[in-house]
Amino acid sequence: MPRFASLMRVAAVLFQLSLVVDFATADELRFAPAAIQVPSGFVVELAAAPPLVKHPMMAAFDDRGRLFIAESAGENLKRADLEEQLPNFIRMIEDTDGDGRFDKSTVFADKMTFPQGALWHAGALYIASSGGIWRLRDMNDDGIADIREQIVNEFGYTGNAADVHGCFLGPCGRIYWCEGRHGHEFRDDGGHILSKGKAARIFSCKPDGSDIQVHCGGGMDNPVEIDFTEDGEMLGTVNILYRQRGDCLVHWVHGGVYPRHDQPQVVAEFKRTGDLLPPVVNLGHVAVSGTNRYRGTQFGDEFTDNFFITEFNTHKVVRAKLSRVGATFAAEVEEFLSCDSGDFHPTDVLEDADGSLLVIDTGGWFRIGCPTSQIAKPNIFGAIYRIRRTDAKPVPDPRGMTIDWDAAPSSIAALLDDERFAIRDRAIREVAARGGASVVPLAELLSSPSVRARRNAVWALSRIDSPEVNGLIRRCLNDDSRSVRQSAVVSLGTRGDSEATEQLIARLDDAAPSVRRDAAAALGKLRDAKAVPAILASLGEESLERMQEHALIYALIEMDAPAETLAGLEASNPNVQRAALIALNQMNSESLQRSQVTSLLHTADLALQRAAIDVIAAHPEWSDEAIAAVRPILTAGEIDPREASSAKRLLLAFAADNKVQEFVGLSLGEPAKSKLATLTLLEIVRDASLAAVPDAWVAGVAKQLKSDDSEIVDAAIAATTGGTSTDVDEALLVLARDEKSPIDLRVRAAAAISPRSEFDEQVFALLASQLSAEIPITRRLAAARAIGSAKLSAEQQHTLTGLLSDAGPLELSTLLAAYEGAEDDDLGWELLASLSASPGLESLSTVAFDGAFAGFSDRLRGDIARLRLRLGASSEEQVARLTQLERIMAGGDPLRGKAVFEGQRTSCITCHTVQGRGGRIGPDLTTTGARRTARDLLEAILYPSSSLARGFETFGVLTNDGKVHTGLILSETIDAIRLRTTEQTEIMVRRSEIEELQPSTVSVMPAGLDRTMSESELRDLVAYLTTLK
Repeated sequence: MPRFASLMRVAAVLFQLSLVVDFATADELRFAPAAIQVPSGFVVELAAAPPLVKHPMMAAFDDRGRLFIAESAGENLKRADLEEQLPNFIRMIEDTDGDGRFDKSTVFADKMTFPQGALWHAGALYIASSGGIWRLRDMNDDGIADIREQIVNEFGYTGNAADVHGCFLGPCGRIYWCEGRHGHEFRDDGGHILSKGKAARIFSCKPDGSDIQVHCGGGMDNPVEIDFTEDGEMLGTVNILYRQRGDCLVHWVHGGVYPRHDQPQVVAEFKRTGDLLPPVVNLGHVAVSGTNRYRGTQFGDEFTDNFFITEFNTHKVVRAKLSRVGATFAAEVEEFLSCDSGDFHPTDVLEDADGSLLVIDTGGWFRIGCPTSQIAKPNIFGAIYRIRRTDAKPVPDPRGMTIDWDAAPSSIAALLDDERFAIRDRAIREVAARGGASVVPLAELLSSPSVRARRNAVWALSRIDSPEVNGLIRRCLNDDSRSVRQSAVVSLGTRGDSEATEQLIARLDDAAPSVRRDAAAALGKLRDAKAVPAILASLGEESLERMQEHALIYALIEMDAPAETLAGLEASNPNVQRAALIALNQMNSESLQRSQVTSLLHTADLALQRAAIDVIAAHPEWSDEAIAAVRPILTAGEIDPREASSAKRLLLAFAADNKVQEFVGLSLGEPAKSKLATLTLLEIVRDASLAAVPDAWVAGVAKQLKSDDSEIVDAAIAATTGGTSTDVDEALLVLARDEKSPIDLRVRAAAAISPRSEFDEQVFALLASQLSAEIPITRRLAAARAIGSAKLSAEQQHTLTGLLSDAGPLELSTLLAAYEGAEDDDLGWELLASLSASPGLESLSTVAFDGAFAGFSDRLRGDIARLRLRLGASSEEQVARLTQLERIMAGGDPLRGKAVFEGQRTSCITCHTVQGRGGRIGPDLTTTGARRTARDLLEAILYPSSSLARGFETFGVLTNDGKVHTGLILSETIDAIRLRTTEQTEIMVRRSEIEELQPSTVSVMPAGLDRTMSESELRDLVAYLTTLK
């Protein structure tokens, strides 16, 4: 159907829907359906629109085709307000005349915190709503929940939607849900803590809320939705799996631990099997949300088992075409649905029983945590769209409404092979609910020639609590079909069949990698030590890929059989030794002896050596072994970079140990056989989370500051950030004065010594000369830091004041610190005049501004107050300026814009990556044009603090000595946090020094960068950014 005709059809449906409700608001009447593009051969219909729905988020069908929607009231509220107001709700809509358009709406459950998902199962609606998991039941069929039970609690949340999502039904009948990185705490009836943690996880429980289990977890921000393959494998969407934002489709496996790599504290909550597990595909900075495996036939065979994924930021739905690669998956991703409107935000996608696809658009209300514009638009309503294939044949009675569901179990069991997926699903639930009465007909179905019938019989049996069931499922372990064998393996592991060990061991040699993987997982759940030798043997296979290796090692960890596993340390295969070592180190039963680990340090296998070093690092009492392990590495003539990295990691783990401190200090003071060894030692000094730099290290750092190698000198300067001494300060000052040394090193040396020094005219003149806009940004900022934190003379302050009128937003705030405590009113008048002309004025915070003028007399107060009014802009002023500039944004030149992006004056590329080039301080902009409109991009340039990208939120750190640091947390350990400050420097703050740590609303990207550009340059820059797709 032509696109124009499609839109006319949507408009006609909208008119019909508007008649459903007698009273509609002006915004509801102004609603216009989104102009959605889909591939040729497909058509878009409006399935539900205002006033029937307003801000739908996620949804699920029941057996009757009623759609239960987690709906927002359109308000962005923090946790306290959500709990006080309970504004959100579950809406139920119905299509009473069967025309594919919903025409009746009922609020099924009101007064909810923030529901995100829905699952109809066994006559109840399961909801994940911020704080807990709920089961809602309508006992009199009036469309309103009469019984509301919170079956699981307590989950942390803030109101930014990155918390609990679900629920989802697993193939074995367990209820699953996802939890973001806000923490959980489960208690029994007596108030005792059963489980507690901060990491993101995927949980499951029985339908009554009992037997809560963790399926997997990690450091990621926000796993959203999951779905299962027909063989029982779980895949799902997750936001911010990586620090440079990566929103991904992930294969979630039992016991899996996933990134982020910069969240070591939360990752440490899990048993590790080695490296963190990778995603199936990284979609980039797109804000994934709902996902759905397509199971019908209406779209064509090429769509079967595709995973559809909604992308909130890009206003798209993509489809991932999966292919098996070893024991996991690869995916080819292509666009399926798109919309040019920046207010179209798809949050869920689900398949109706007739094979059509529903796409939920939540509208423009959401902004807390929203990676695009921070301007909430609750008056922009969402809708639900239906996508059909134009040549698809109608599915008769797709939900089986004419079927007698009270018939004998044998009749219902026959439906497990029905062509209609919704009927197959209901049949599985129905026969399982009959319990023992269904066992015989299901057993007969295991001999069916249909693979689908046999597999579904296994899934149905897996949900029945009857003694003969396990034996029937074990029979399927030898089925000709990989799919049936795999479903049997998964079922036996979930059921905990203690008699299945020998047969599951046999499946470790299955021809299918996926069956081998799930057999290992099942054996781990059974915890039978008889399987250990077979697991170890499997670990010795050549070319063992990571997902299979994980399953085998995790099985050893779960079995917790150290005596049997120790045999692996004596294996001739280093892969087996490494796996056994990792498993033994992660078991609850501590059994490793020092000698067993240190004997592995001398292996020629680097992976095994690294594993041994990691184990030693986990034992603070093994410092002698740590030194013995790294000494041969750091004293070798040539060092493998991987060995150097392992040595650094090990010594950092023991940095507080006196023996290790002495070893590092002596090594720095001795002539090194390898440059890499010296650099590694200096990095240890720089990164150690210690209250003070040990005296044993100071002399070595001072010596390296005098090196003839500029790379070593640079590393030595970085190593002085944690503390210093007279010898180090003298070396830094000599370097800053040395005109033969590279300017970058001289400036950095001055910045390192500035808090403790007064600069002579030679050094000050050098620094002042580096403040020009043409100077490379990193050197310019280092010079600004040096001047801003030094004790300037009165003459130097006057000189600096004359330079401030040209200072840009990147360096101005830092330079202004040089005036804190100044009392000379003449200097104050000069400072007012210079700042009033500075292009960086609007970038200043009130704290920085007030600090610079605090010491001047009352004669200046009026002028100071007037200038202070120019700091920042009100929301009305922001909108007005955006609107003004938006009118002249058309016609920019992307090539010229690229030059602006990479130029020294704006230095965007210093902080942002594009196609692998650039800095990693801010978000990766490689695909920013695909997810942000020109206005969004303009707003981000003009007012960066109005739209903090998820994963790049800033924090304010107040230290015990009264200092305040604002910036981006790069990484955290138990002892310290590493912060990228708004002055674009990286600092480490020890937790013992922190008085308060609070979220900040100030971006590390300074405001006012537009003031350093002409309007044509700004237009070109926006044009360039819009091409990045």
